[in-house]
Amino acid sequence: MDSVRMHFDDGADSALVRQAAREVLAGWEAAHVADDALTVITELIHNVIKHTDAGGRLDLTRQADAILIEVFDGSTQPPRRFEPDSHRIGGRGLLIVDAMARDWGTQAIPHDRPGKVVWAEIPLDQSA
Repeated sequence: MDSVRMHFDDGADSALVRQAAREVLAGWEAAHVADDALTVITELIHNVIKHTDAGGRLDLTRQADAILIEVFDGSTQPPRRFEPDSHRIGGRGLLIVDAMARDWGTQAIPHDRPGKVVWAEIPLDQSA
């Protein structure tokens, strides 16, 4: 199992994080799932940048059958998934994550500092 950790700040250029993640995925011979993984990464990082006061951390782990994406931040507020509403701009990011990931969720970080991690699994076998 391979793992990579990338920190990003509140004013982060998510394009730089995405490019680094794309290179990691290519090195793991997982380029065939890069578009799905990068879409999920973008949504989760943008949530941190938009809804918290600080940056966060992106961890990517290559598991036997999936890419595990974990985005950590210092907020204890869980992400909220909204149903589509033609009167609201935005708010569909977690619907996209839900559609692209095999599974996803959130949990509190059990450490001395408050925060949470939002995680998603992108299967390596896209026919599953």
